[in-house]
Amino acid sequence: MSDRPTPRVVFFGMRCAFSVPPLAALLDAGLDVRAVILPGAPGGASVVDRPGSSGTASHPSHPADWVPQTIDDLARAAGVPVLLMRDACHPHALATIAAHQPDVIAVACFPRRLRAALLDLPRLGCLNVHPSLLPLGRGPEPVFWTLRRGERRTGVTIHRMDAGLDTGPISLQEGIAVPEGIRAPDLERHLAGIGGRLLVRAIDDLATGQAVLTAQDDALATTAPVPTGTDFVVPTNLPARWVFNFVRGVAPLDGPLELLVLATGGRFRIGDALDYSSDGVLDGPIILQADEIIARFTPGTVRFSRSVSPGGGRPIDQPGSSTATVNRRVSGSERRCVLRPIGIN
Repeated sequence: MSDRPTPRVVFFGMRCAFSVPPLAALLDAGLDVRAVILPGAPGGASVVDRPGSSGTASHPSHPADWVPQTIDDLARAAGVPVLLMRDACHPHALATIAAHQPDVIAVACFPRRLRAALLDLPRLGCLNVHPSLLPLGRGPEPVFWTLRRGERRTGVTIHRMDAGLDTGPISLQEGIAVPEGIRAPDLERHLAGIGGRLLVRAIDDLATGQAVLTAQDDALATTAPVPTGTDFVVPTNLPARWVFNFVRGVAPLDGPLELLVLATGGRFRIGDALDYSSDGVLDGPIILQADEIIARFTPGTVRFSRSVSPGGGRPIDQPGSSTATVNRRVSGSERRCVLRPIGIN
């Protein structure tokens, strides 16, 4: 950062893997993070001061090599107050945020859109860390749709927030190749690390008057909505490589992955993609084994593990519908950001 006064930052995130690296990057860069705002429970108080978050550094007994794993741990170790806000535009919430005198509001995976009263509050505006190359992938689930659409490149965008959903002008972008067979949580975690580094640069550019903001081309935009059960269906008229990468990527999300065999109309629940062959052939459309399915695609073949019923029972075949609710797995107190809802704040 420059020798100018350190920008004051209020950080908006949630208890998920994507929010932690950007916050850690701001703290490591020496930025003056005044508060961390997390979504409060619907129907709760407008502002809740997280217990144990007093705004002074807290150093409980930990091993010397202890690394904060959650956003609460990270903020607490840095002495940054954590505030739960049901509605960040409630007068009490706005007054609380304004009291921290933010130059910038930084957002990474906050699940609610910010209204004008909040967007206009910081002197330098609001910056969002978004895990896609905008205008591609506007919406709450860009990592899922990168995999669903078989995109071979993705990246991170830092953009200035406006009234739209991921429509504001771009400050910085960095693209990467999507690794073969990568899991969605691993891809998102990697993008979050890149996003943290870019966020520090973008704030410095704003503070020093060097920011160059580029309007998005709406004609090139694609959307990334929360997926439904039908988005987890894999028909056999797709290439084997595409199917392998998609199923391998989203399997950890616990969605209702389903193989649709177009030659017979059969549907089979699948758990994961084990391997594939781009030029593999089968005499028939599928081979059913005790705990695996090998299916013919267009072209190639893919070998899947079969999904089993709760409690480790028999494989599930021929489900009646593809509109099942998508589970949102929780890992400890730190939920993944893939498969997150979005509201308006």
